[in-house]
Amino acid sequence: MTVKWCGNFYECEIGHSPLDVIGWHGNYAPYKYDLRTFSPVGALLFDHPDPSIFTVMTAPSGEDGTANVDFVIFPERWLVAEHSFRPPWYHMNIMSEFMGLIYGRYDAKPDGFVPGGMSLHNCMLPHGPDLSAYQKAATEELKPRRLTDTLAFMFETRFPQQLTSYAASLATLQPDYGKCWDGLDRKFNGKP
Repeated sequence: MTVKWCGNFYECEIGHSPLDVIGWHGNYAPYKYDLRTFSPVGALLFDHPDPSIFTVMTAPSGEDGTANVDFVIFPERWLVAEHSFRPPWYHMNIMSEFMGLIYGRYDAKPDGFVPGGMSLHNCMLPHGPDLSAYQKAATEELKPRRLTDTLAFMFETRFPQQLTSYAASLATLQPDYGKCWDGLDRKFNGKP
C-alpha cells in the first residue's frame, strides 16, 4: 500500500488490504444538522473560554487529550465576561487550525476575513486577533454584547496541513495576510 502524506510517498506491505471486503454492513445515512441550533457553554464571569466549548463533533485519537480532528463552530453568542479580553487570545498550540467564515463577520478579524475566506495556522504558528480587533477589545466598555449574524467553522487536528499547489496559486490568496498583526509588537511592548 502506498500513500502520500505531507508531500512524501510512504509504502507499507501488508498481507491484505482492510478494503478487501465482500460488502459493507451498517446503517450509515446522510444527516443534516442546522449549526445555528448549536449552543456552546461559555464563560459567565471572567476570562475567555477555551475553544473546546464550541466543538460540535470530534474524532478521538488513541492519545488522551488529543483528537484526530475536531469540528468546531463559532455561532451567534453573548459576550458577557468581565475584566477579560473577549476575542480569541494570542496563542500557538500543537493542533493545526483550518478555519473558514460561512457568513457575517468574525470578531477576531472583522475586516480581513470575508465570508468564504479561510485561514490555516499549523502547529506552533502564533496567531490571534488582528490589530483593529485588538484595539477595539482593549478600549471598549465591557458590557454584555451579542455577536449576531455570524457563523465561522474550524477543523482542528493534530496532523499538519498543507496547501495544494492549486490553492497556493489562487488569485484570492492573501500574500500579505501576516500584515494584519503589524503594530501589535509596539502595543505589547508598551510603545505608542
